[in-house]
Amino acid sequence: MDGKKIGFIVNRRGGGGKGGKTWDKASILEPTVATKIAKGHWKVEFTKHSGHASDLAGQFIREGYNVIVAVGGDGTISQVVHGYMLADGKSSGCSIGIISSGTGGDFVRSTGTPRDPVQALDVILKNEGTHVDVGHIKCTQAQDTSKTSEQFFINICSVGISGAIIKSVESSSIAKYISGGLVYWLYTYMTGLVYRPPPVRYTLFKDGEDKGKEVDMKLYIMAIANGTFLGGNMRIAPKANISDGQLDVVCLHDLTLLDAFFKASPALKSGDLMKLPARQAFTERNTKVTMTPVDPSSKIYIEADGEVSGILPATWHIVPSGCLMILPNKA
Repeated sequence: MDGKKIGFIVNRRGGGGKGGKTWDKASILEPTVATKIAKGHWKVEFTKHSGHASDLAGQFIREGYNVIVAVGGDGTISQVVHGYMLADGKSSGCSIGIISSGTGGDFVRSTGTPRDPVQALDVILKNEGTHVDVGHIKCTQAQDTSKTSEQFFINICSVGISGAIIKSVESSSIAKYISGGLVYWLYTYMTGLVYRPPPVRYTLFKDGEDKGKEVDMKLYIMAIANGTFLGGNMRIAPKANISDGQLDVVCLHDLTLLDAFFKASPALKSGDLMKLPARQAFTERNTKVTMTPVDPSSKIYIEADGEVSGILPATWHIVPSGCLMILPNKA
């Protein structure tokens, strides 16, 4: 890492304030950075609002930084990747590093990145960037259905009950009073009781295909996965590989309420979804997915790396080797 410039993007509010504590607390991250990286070769910026991490990533790339380190949760990592992709960070040889301080930590589980911040910093300092795939979604804006939005994501984008849960969490008035993990599981339980799978129409495309077969179903959840874990500890895509140029599409559909609670939920945690009947679950490896609601008036929410990205209709595709990321050698 000699001679390289490293920019740290810190989300102080991530993980209920854990991001700020991870960076600030004496003898943890900031003093270690100051000791291990030469003065003038590193800089820190703190996020001030939603989406700011993306802006800061682009700023660091334009300023010639070689490494951008996301210090935060899955949402912060995803925003840094989004800004990196918009600024074409790969063409400048810039790499992304990860120091996790969020609640869920799904992407660091997928990559084997240490949860200890000093150990994660050592990974960044001792390794070079490796090619990693990036997901992309184009979907309808929830607030103005006449407009669309586009977003890059690094771990998993999902639609169905997961989107409904994240929408409830983001709209919650109690989230500022209790921990993020507790809020998430509270709304997971409450949403599970009232969620009724909406009818949707989807199409899966293999690499190089221009047409696919349209299929209707009642959607419980579809995960368009680059990584493995979703929602804190659900091993929804156990065979996903962040460097294979493919999206692992995992779907649960046409479930009864009892099936959802007593079959699907345990299978999501264990990674054994494919033990469910074929009429209720499938997994495929694809490069593009499209989905629309059968009822155009339905608002079916989509989440990407733990944040609401919009509603159906939507199109997903993979960007093979889209970014350089510094990961443990075993990842």
